[in-house]
Amino acid sequence: MKKEELRHDPIRENIVKGVQYFSENTSTVLQILAVVVLAVGGLSYYNHTGNIKMESASHLAGRAQNIFINGNLDEAIVKFERVLADYPNTPGAAQSLVYLLNDAMTKNDIEEAKRFLNENDGSINDPHVLAAIYKLQGDISLTEADFSTALKYFQKAENIAEGNPVQAGFQLDIAATLLAQNNYENALTTLEEIIDNEDVGFNEKNIAEELIAYTKQKMGI
Repeated sequence: MKKEELRHDPIRENIVKGVQYFSENTSTVLQILAVVVLAVGGLSYYNHTGNIKMESASHLAGRAQNIFINGNLDEAIVKFERVLADYPNTPGAAQSLVYLLNDAMTKNDIEEAKRFLNENDGSINDPHVLAAIYKLQGDISLTEADFSTALKYFQKAENIAEGNPVQAGFQLDIAATLLAQNNYENALTTLEEIIDNEDVGFNEKNIAEELIAYTKQKMGI
């Protein structure tokens, strides 16, 4: 499938429109990621109140968050970057990364977002947050038509989410990317896995059914 054909494919557009977040004011992916990070961060903070490193990271990230909310963005960015540098693998670092990514995407600065993601590769170890970050990296790669890299990240996210409700969403991303590569056989296999999973919601199954019809048409089935 050529990039030009992909752009005018209505079914495909229904899938990829979610990754066009960087041209809008707020990323749904980042909103979800922020909720996950705050929830995980809050839980981890209370579970590690005796850990000075955890407390320091959470305290500094909390201060940076308040400064960010009050509109002092430059000062907040400096503090968030300090948390990432001084307190990797903490909930505070994950929270800081979300705000830095959000700021970069709001400014439509994809290169800055990619820099933060690359520099902090391996610094976030919570599986829920990590899956969301892989999803974001896959989305960025997909919009740049780097389908091989996008597929790699979506597969990483899907592996982490195996057995969880969000797994189907990552499988749809995988299927859409496979379709972009004209890999119809593997796309069909992935989509049928979604249909066969009793725990998958109606919306995901409906999208999967539409894509199955599209895939079979391309395969001449």
